[in-house]
Amino acid sequence: MQIAIIPVTMFQSNCVVVWDEETLEGVVFDPGGQPESILEQIESRKIKVQAIFLTHGHVDHVSGTNKIKEATGAKTYLHKNDFETAAHTARQCLMFGIPVEEAPEIDEEVAEGDSFEFGALKLEVMHTPGHSPGSVVYLFSEDEPLLVAGDLLFAGSIGRMDLPGGSEAEMTKSLERMKQLPDSLVVIPGHGPQTTIGREKAVNPYLTGGAPLGW
Repeated sequence: MQIAIIPVTMFQSNCVVVWDEETLEGVVFDPGGQPESILEQIESRKIKVQAIFLTHGHVDHVSGTNKIKEATGAKTYLHKNDFETAAHTARQCLMFGIPVEEAPEIDEEVAEGDSFEFGALKLEVMHTPGHSPGSVVYLFSEDEPLLVAGDLLFAGSIGRMDLPGGSEAEMTKSLERMKQLPDSLVVIPGHGPQTTIGREKAVNPYLTGGAPLGW
């Protein structure tokens, strides 16, 4: 498994590219913007993009999706509960004062328990609402386990719940699921540095109980 983390735009959202080093088949998670930079890295490594997976429908994660899709021919996947959020991408752009962009073209929905294979790699979808109704994480469970976590879990923090569709109750349930995963599991958040489940269980106040969720 090969991984490239590409922070993009003023939001410093982590676009994540994962590929099989033998077949060069790979997938893109959360383009987030600056598609030219993402495509440059894809093309320089000769990655054959099989799919574009979105962790949720917020503008800082879906921007640039259509240009990546057009350049690679890959299908785009999102949980149905965030279809409406993604459909309002242009409105979200105006809210944050960034260049207006069309909503991402979604080809397929993902749901809890879905699995996908490319090359020798396999990933599974976990529906983890809280930050948004359709937030999901993507779990690779091979010899090098990896979790692409979107805005559910950060190094030392968690995703905000005060945006439309956020839910403290759902976030609590989703974080409990994360605590059941192996400590050694590497986590790539939607923003900021990577971490592990074990580290977050030890130091993240939202997982240790040191901080209430209702902040």
